[in-house]
Amino acid sequence: MKKQTYAKRICAALLSLLVLAGIGGTAFVAKAASANETAIYNFLKSEMGLNTAAACGVLANIYNESGFDPHCYGDGGTSYGICQWHAERFSRLRNYCSNYGYDYTTLNGQLHYLDYELRTSYPSVYSKLHNVSNDAEGAYDAAYYWCYYYEVPYGYNTGVSDRRGSLAAYTYWPVYSAKAEVPVTTQPSNGGTTTPINPDTSFNGVPGTGSATTLFARFIQMLRTIIGALQYMLT
Repeated sequence: MKKQTYAKRICAALLSLLVLAGIGGTAFVAKAASANETAIYNFLKSEMGLNTAAACGVLANIYNESGFDPHCYGDGGTSYGICQWHAERFSRLRNYCSNYGYDYTTLNGQLHYLDYELRTSYPSVYSKLHNVSNDAEGAYDAAYYWCYYYEVPYGYNTGVSDRRGSLAAYTYWPVYSAKAEVPVTTQPSNGGTTTPINPDTSFNGVPGTGSATTLFARFIQMLRTIIGALQYMLT
C-alpha cells in the first residue's frame, strides 16, 4: 500500500509539472524562434553582405516557410528546413553539407547552403538582394522577388508574394531599421573561418548541447515516459 501511495504522489507531482511545462512551453519555443531569427539576420548581414532591407525581405519569407525552425518538415516530408527545400533541392542541401563538413539539420549548415545555392543556382535573386534600396520599399522588393523566384510557394503569383513583401516592409523593416546592429557572436569553424553561433548546436552558450526546443521536447517526453511507467505500476 505504501508503495502505491508513494507512486500516486510521484505521479501527481509529475503530472503537475507536465501541465506547468505545457503552460510555459509556448513562450519557451517562441524564445528559441526569436534566437533563430536573430542568428539568420546576423548571417544575412555579416556573411552575405545584405543591407537591412534585403535581410528583412528574407526574414519575411523564412518566417512563412518554417517559422525559423531548421527542423521543420513540409509537403509530406519531402520539404525540409528554414526554406523548405523540396525534393531535389532537399537532396542538394544534404549533399552540400556532407561535402563541406556541415550538419544539414542545423541552422548553421542550412545558412551556408542558402548562400551557396543563391550564388550558384539563383544568381538573379542573389543580385537582386544586393541591389535593393535600404528602405521599406527595398524590403518589400526583396521579399517579393525572393518569394516569386526563389521560394515559389503555392500561390506565389496570386498574392502570396505581395503579402510577404508587405510583411517585410511593415513588420520587419520598422523593427530592424530602428534598432542598432546586433553584434555577431562568432566561433571558429571550418578551417579558421568564423560563423554565427548556431542556436541549434548550442544552449545557454554551450556548443553541442542541442537546441532549446529540442531539449524541451526531450524533457516533456521523459516526463510522459515516467508517468506512463508509474501508471502501469498502479494498475
